[in-house]
Amino acid sequence: MKIEFKIVLVEQGRGGALYSVHYMGEEATELDKFLECKKVTSCEDFEPLTARLNDMVDYLGFRSQYFKIEEGSYHDSITALHYDNGPLRLYCLRRSSVLLIAGYGGPKYTRTYQENQVLNDTVNKLKIIDELLDKRQKTGEISINNHTGTLEGNLIFTLDD
Repeated sequence: MKIEFKIVLVEQGRGGALYSVHYMGEEATELDKFLECKKVTSCEDFEPLTARLNDMVDYLGFRSQYFKIEEGSYHDSITALHYDNGPLRLYCLRRSSVLLIAGYGGPKYTRTYQENQVLNDTVNKLKIIDELLDKRQKTGEISINNHTGTLEGNLIFTLDD
């Protein structure tokens, strides 16, 4: 089975560029699905987390202090956006302080994300996407504007599952 997806710009601001993953055949991006999920929107830290995300795009940038950096491995850019250590997590690829690619997430009530099937699947997909972005950046198929965080080049991907 082939999985096709593209990286789409969600919002551009003085703080940087926010992108999300959009799987072909699905109506919404991963970020939109996160923002519309009842389990997510019912978390008490939903409003502060989304306000922080908007502030980051508008003027703060994607500073490491707002993310749990240790969610992925040392060699990837997987992070989890959270607010005041609340349970809600939005898993992302923080490629720089001006570029964030949002995936999916949800409340994390387990010790590790691996114990939650939805969160584990999200992180595993982001790991693959991170590797593909690295390859295309190294070959010059994709470039990142270091000042604005915008991506240029071929942002459509196909995976053989």
